[in-house]
Amino acid sequence: MATTRKKIVDSILILSTRFSQSDETRLDEDYLADLVEKTRISEIIKEYNSTKAIDQNWLLDFGIYSMTKVNFADDPSVTFCACDIVKAEIPSIMNLTALGDGNLDLGLKVMSACGKTSYTFRPIETWRQIPPENVLSKFHYYQRFGNTIYGNKLVNNLRFFGIPESTDGLMIKKTLPVISGSLKNGTVYMVKGTTGMVTYNAVNYLPNATFTATSTTTFTASGNSQVFYNDYEVEMTENDPYPVSAHLARQIIISILTTELQIEKQQVTDVVNDSTDDVLK
Repeated sequence: MATTRKKIVDSILILSTRFSQSDETRLDEDYLADLVEKTRISEIIKEYNSTKAIDQNWLLDFGIYSMTKVNFADDPSVTFCACDIVKAEIPSIMNLTALGDGNLDLGLKVMSACGKTSYTFRPIETWRQIPPENVLSKFHYYQRFGNTIYGNKLVNNLRFFGIPESTDGLMIKKTLPVISGSLKNGTVYMVKGTTGMVTYNAVNYLPNATFTATSTTTFTASGNSQVFYNDYEVEMTENDPYPVSAHLARQIIISILTTELQIEKQQVTDVVNDSTDDVLK
């Protein structure tokens, strides 16, 4: 089963109870969840600078973003600049350059909505210096300033993958069918398919119809009808797959137990056969 942030928090609570941590220590779950987020960042940076490899488990699909056409001045009052670039606001991306290798976007992948074109980082101030007849003018470039990203081609949409700096309030892409029993109260869903229907709360919904879930979490479907999130995006929760590997999840747990809760590392059971890890203990 996928690792979730709730599983990591629950593991910390269970282990801390073993080491005489009780209700009197006031281990608030929200506080631990925040610690997990911060520790995920530090552990990813530590592992990347050790291996120089990006684990694909760290990446999330941010989905397709609408791009807005702007000019190089990015100011509506400046009308003499050509409107030949696009921009959007994307989630905060982790910076993996703790050892100073220079690339600030190792944790970001940019491509066209259909996946045919990949965008490459290039400073925005150099875009207009490329002659139209130069082969470099045929390529697609981007530059990011914080959460704002600019592209050098006039496109309506771009797709982003990245290592999020925080998963709190993060909108993630959900294009797989929703399973009966997992509907969320207040969330809008859409029925997709060519035959059959979906029955929810004694109401039948044909393909392309939408409904809003209540406290009832189950539905029945006939034919090839399935239930999807209406806009294919949903806010990430503590029960969604967390962007870490199983190994990194363990490192997060150990780090919080030993650093924040001051439990001796030797007391935490080593369940991984790792000679390098054993030497450090």
